[in-house]
Amino acid sequence: MKTTLSYLFIVLYTFVSCQEKSVINDLQISNYSGHPKKVTEFITFSTQNTNKSISYFDKEGFLTKIEYYNATQTEAPNERFIDLIVTYNSKDKTKRYFESTNPKNNKVDGKGYFEKVSDSVYRRISNTVDHKMSLNKLIYFDKNNRPIKTGETGTFYGTPINNIILYTYTKGLKYEMLTEDLTNHKKSRLTFKNVKLDTKSNPVYEELVDEHGSLQQKVERAFEYY
Repeated sequence: MKTTLSYLFIVLYTFVSCQEKSVINDLQISNYSGHPKKVTEFITFSTQNTNKSISYFDKEGFLTKIEYYNATQTEAPNERFIDLIVTYNSKDKTKRYFESTNPKNNKVDGKGYFEKVSDSVYRRISNTVDHKMSLNKLIYFDKNNRPIKTGETGTFYGTPINNIILYTYTKGLKYEMLTEDLTNHKKSRLTFKNVKLDTKSNPVYEELVDEHGSLQQKVERAFEYY
């Protein structure tokens, strides 16, 4: 009997270990290579508003924290403060929990989880404490563990959300992003241009232009590696 129980324990442990080893980590989801431990990102929109965030990764490639800063104009880059902090618990790799905190009062204002549905499909659920935001996102991956499609439904502060985004790649890098807003029956296409890579082949600069060639976003990143 003890032998049978020991065998079952080994089988169960091996199954769980294999499940965790097959989990796609957050670096792969972002299509980053090498071993970044910190990524600082600036996104400048056509309105000249610039968003800043800093993402922190553990040695296994999973997120531990993201700091989001207030949006500001490019001519006032120093007028920055942390607006939101999202912390991640990756103890269970197949279902990773996170919560967002307002640094002004240290109150939790949102929670959620990110779980593996299958080898090629993951789900992200997020909700705010005041119930003004509730989102359900499915992420689909190709055989190289790159996101090729997302589908998101729910509400965002009273606005219904029902979006599909398709990604295409060339030479391992994102080439095009096709967004379909099913609620408002709108489609848009953005192409990645003028991409610059660092020595680890990660994009430190890229531009997103619409189908008319107009610049919609400019993204700048700084990578710090283990």
